[in-house]
Amino acid sequence: MAKIVILGNNSKIVDEPDVEFLLQLDKHLAFFVLGAEHTQAFKGYVGRDGKFVRWDGWKKLLSPSLTFATGLVERVKDFYKKYEKQVEVVDKRPAKSVGKPCDILPTLKKMDMVPHEYQQNVADIIDGYDRGIIKLATGGGKSLIAALIAAKLGKKTMIYVIGKDLLYQFHRLFSDIFNDEIGIVGDGNCEIHDINIVSVWTVGQAMGLKRKDILLDDSDSEEKLETNKYTDILKLMRETKVHIIDECHMAACDTIQKICTFSMPEHLYGLSGSPWRDDGADLLIESVLGKYIINIPATYLIERGYLAKPMIKFISVPYMKCPRNYKQAYREYIVDNIMRNGLVLKYTKMLVEKGYKTLVLFSSIKHGQILYKMISPHVRCAILDGSDDAKTRNRVKKDLENGDIDCILASKIFDIGIDIPVLSGLVVACGGKSTVKALQRIGRVIRRYPGKEYAAVVDFVDDTVFLKSHSEIRRKIYNSEEGFEVKWPK
Repeated sequence: MAKIVILGNNSKIVDEPDVEFLLQLDKHLAFFVLGAEHTQAFKGYVGRDGKFVRWDGWKKLLSPSLTFATGLVERVKDFYKKYEKQVEVVDKRPAKSVGKPCDILPTLKKMDMVPHEYQQNVADIIDGYDRGIIKLATGGGKSLIAALIAAKLGKKTMIYVIGKDLLYQFHRLFSDIFNDEIGIVGDGNCEIHDINIVSVWTVGQAMGLKRKDILLDDSDSEEKLETNKYTDILKLMRETKVHIIDECHMAACDTIQKICTFSMPEHLYGLSGSPWRDDGADLLIESVLGKYIINIPATYLIERGYLAKPMIKFISVPYMKCPRNYKQAYREYIVDNIMRNGLVLKYTKMLVEKGYKTLVLFSSIKHGQILYKMISPHVRCAILDGSDDAKTRNRVKKDLENGDIDCILASKIFDIGIDIPVLSGLVVACGGKSTVKALQRIGRVIRRYPGKEYAAVVDFVDDTVFLKSHSEIRRKIYNSEEGFEVKWPK
């Protein structure tokens, strides 16, 4: 009988004589790389040996030696079942260590953060899985779930986060919840304890990855860490038994892939409101984390009052002929378009006048400065981008919460993970077609807050080359969530 031997991060198929079946499995564990057709390798070239070389554009996850990432074990088992073939799974990994669970519920009660039933259920479900993806709609409380998992397992833990805001946000929460000190690795810090909040970018540095290969939005740069700390970080990765990846839709990037290859976790979980990729590389996420072990959509949370219901309205922007070059079209139609920027001003004022604490999202710094110059004379507001330090960001958040300002204009640093529950209005001034970012942005304004039943979102139908299709993609994404109400102009 054929066997799947689990060796650690990788597994291997042995004693499988059916060549045709293996060829089909090879296709099953592969995907076409987005944009591959534009590469020189796809077009073909003459190698140093004088032979013509060409890549077919497919990323294959089954090696010629029949080795594959352990996260795909369930997929391979299902494939055997589909072909009505038997296979035995042999787990040769060392026995798991014994943890020391701790009860954080008394502390959570004092903090008025008693877990909701669905959050506690997620923590209980991990008993049956040593890895997997936890899909929880944005605003559902992923950080609290991560804390519950860490407390339940009671082992050395690393929480991987993306960006400075999430780094400090997680660290503050965990420091309040747990009696022991919480480690922080990132933005120039390297304090290591039993539970550690770590920046993906800093870990990537320690692993010797080049800046261009490290997952980090260029608009949100962190302080560099002293190189003599790299050894400590690598040792921590090897020794840590529990690895939790926040915003795990990023798990297909090279940085996360290499992190998971280097470390040897006993437990590995990914948290995200949208754990899929627009480039079709979902299979890479699964190869690291395994399959879904739980899926809690926005509809579930909205119906039960855990999230506010978003009311999304698209506004038509007049047609403009733009160059058939994306960057030029974006600059002319979105950044420098007086008519469109005037609409951003109009609807920002409207939301604020109706009592919505409003977030205006822009992409380029230049666009943000243009909008701030237009909006600030009419609305009490502040502007933030990736160059602002944590102290400045926290001050602006406090000003919004205290009522000193009514609006924040922010760059894409606010796309992911920012937790300001008082926000209730959103103006998507930046456009874009990313499935993940579209939902994450809505998540910024639907978090629970006293008296907030609805959240108002203004988006735009951009009528020009490239951008119109992007607007239609965002509409489709919003409509995919049953709890969202979407209005599109006739």
